[in-house]
Amino acid sequence: MPGLNASLYLGLTGLQAQQAALNVVGHNIANVNTPGYTRQRADLSASQSQVEGQIYFGTGVTLNSVQGIRDRFLDLQIYRETAKQTGADERYAAVSAVSSSLGDTGSTGMAAQVQAFFQGFQDLSTNPENAALRTSLLGKAQAMITGLQTKYRLLDDQRGNADQSIGSLVGEVNSLTGQIAQLNQRIATEITPGANNDARDQRKSLTDRLAALVGVNVVESPKGEYQITLDSGNAVLVTGTNAFDLVAKRSGDEGYLQLTSNMAGTVVDVTSAIKEGTLGAKLDLRDNILVGFQAQLDQLAAGIASGVNSVHKTTNLITHEISNYFFQSAAEANGSNGLPISIAATPALQSGPGWSTLYKGMVNRLSVSSDILADPSLITAGAGATVGDNTRALAIAQLGTAAGTVEMGGTATASFTSAVAALVTDLGTQAQTYKAQSSAQQNLVSALQSQRDSISGVNLDEEASNMMTLQRGYQASARFISVINQLTDQLVNQFGK
Repeated sequence: MPGLNASLYLGLTGLQAQQAALNVVGHNIANVNTPGYTRQRADLSASQSQVEGQIYFGTGVTLNSVQGIRDRFLDLQIYRETAKQTGADERYAAVSAVSSSLGDTGSTGMAAQVQAFFQGFQDLSTNPENAALRTSLLGKAQAMITGLQTKYRLLDDQRGNADQSIGSLVGEVNSLTGQIAQLNQRIATEITPGANNDARDQRKSLTDRLAALVGVNVVESPKGEYQITLDSGNAVLVTGTNAFDLVAKRSGDEGYLQLTSNMAGTVVDVTSAIKEGTLGAKLDLRDNILVGFQAQLDQLAAGIASGVNSVHKTTNLITHEISNYFFQSAAEANGSNGLPISIAATPALQSGPGWSTLYKGMVNRLSVSSDILADPSLITAGAGATVGDNTRALAIAQLGTAAGTVEMGGTATASFTSAVAALVTDLGTQAQTYKAQSSAQQNLVSALQSQRDSISGVNLDEEASNMMTLQRGYQASARFISVINQLTDQLVNQFGK
């Protein structure tokens, strides 16, 4: 049977265990407002029993470990949904900014300028020989061209801003993955598996930030290391203690940044593989969304130039064929469709992903014929030389509302007026779509974070209750030791004489 000394040791283990558990509670309370902190819990268990004959006697309590209370599945969900949320936020902010500029409905808006241009031909049809009306028409044509090109440059500027942001975002991604790899090493080499809770909290916070930048898939290995890949699976960002940087280099016709990943000597282009997070949204805006709006402007300009030129061109002035096009690039002759020779629709690209290449660059090539600018009398108002003939001016004016004059995404169904309205509507619709996605993702992420906080967050009421329980346990162990001390004193003083 264990003696008094063994009983003293038993009481001592109680004191030490309760004190250690109180330290854990104190650590939780101290970090109640620390972002990303996961509450910890002391894992206590009864010490191995001592056998005396056929009887097992307890030997106290043992502190096995200090565990972080976390739900790994919730963490993975938050990583994934955070990337979608920040991606939707970024897209909404960019598209809504463009929408407020391109969607101008005032006198300087695209719709008003296009309508004014065709109204100029309508006015000319009422008095075909009037020089003032011809000059006014040229002014309206120039205003429309300037307006379209201004909007186009605005989209170019937005694409340039997105491209500039990509470089700094790649630097942030690489910094985060490097830090996560270092924490992986600390966690993999911990003496007691699962004991380095603060390192895990730091890694979780870093991964939260990484997920906000780029969509990721995260898997935790048996050793506790994070294995992180792009959500598309095209490249590994972190594996064990190794981090693979993304590299941003300028290439292509437009000189925009292209992203590659060098994984142990294997170089992979991941520019189009990054879909979510702030970085994914910037790439999507630069390479798809804003390009799509530019494509609609190009198609509008191509439709106007081709439609007007096909009617304006006469057949009785063969030697002055170029001057008979209303829109004509000074540097390049027009083809049979009334557009610059290098601007054409590729039939194979009239549907599907290639639609944005239709008539690419037409807005910047759109200009009134230099001959007509020099001599407005070359504007063709009639079909022949008859004074007062207004048939061509009237036909061009009617193009403004004629259906099937603009090819949008390979389908010639829109009028010029409706094409502008469709572009403005598309901008507004996309902005609202991204706003709805952003709101939905925000609600989802908030719900997941609240659920994680309910599991992993510090609850002061719960900690206060635990503290009182441990305090009583400590006091009881101290009282037990005091009793054993009294018995020992009696044994020594009374029986030791």
